[in-house]
Amino acid sequence: MVLTSRDRYVVLTGDLKSSRKLSERAHVQEQLKSALKTVNEIFDGVIAAKFIVVGGDGFQGMLYSVEDVFDVYYTLFEMVGYPFYVGIGTGSISTSLSENVAEMDGEAFHKSSGALSDIKKKKNWVAFESGREIDKVITASWNLMADTIWNWSKRQKEIVLHYRKHGGGREAVKSASGSFDVGERSIYKTLRTGKYHLLKSVEDVLKEVLN
Repeated sequence: MVLTSRDRYVVLTGDLKSSRKLSERAHVQEQLKSALKTVNEIFDGVIAAKFIVVGGDGFQGMLYSVEDVFDVYYTLFEMVGYPFYVGIGTGSISTSLSENVAEMDGEAFHKSSGALSDIKKKKNWVAFESGREIDKVITASWNLMADTIWNWSKRQKEIVLHYRKHGGGREAVKSASGSFDVGERSIYKTLRTGKYHLLKSVEDVLKEVLN
């Protein structure tokens, strides 16, 4: 992958919730490694520095822009399989660009770490920090979204994410219906009870704000 330098980057720093209390902590850590490997493969073209495990129970990675940050979040939600906090910071870096996120530092990293620290104190899900006043609105809206999806049942999660990954709309409903061997009416009901279309409308508005 060719590294391209720019003025602003997006750093995601995450930490598994209460992971030290787990009886199968080693298994969770291995699952996290596997999840991050998948994320790195799926988003190879938009990742400036690959996601890696940090501190045993956390992870960090850097994107070139905010354009794909929601898709990355949903993929982490799908693949990690365990509740996590994430602090998202945008800004410059003060070191040379590297594929190894651990070799870099700068404004984006400081904002991401600060956002993570803040959200852990509040015991919410996500904090976004770019240095703008609108960050508070983005963070509050994103937390409402996150609180909804983290309360999906396993079945809701599978169906809604299948629908999302297949582009939404009627064809995505038909695809989900065939894949899960249920009627299309059942898929629509799952999308409605999971409040996915409402979540997507919030996401679309936040994307406009972020960009």
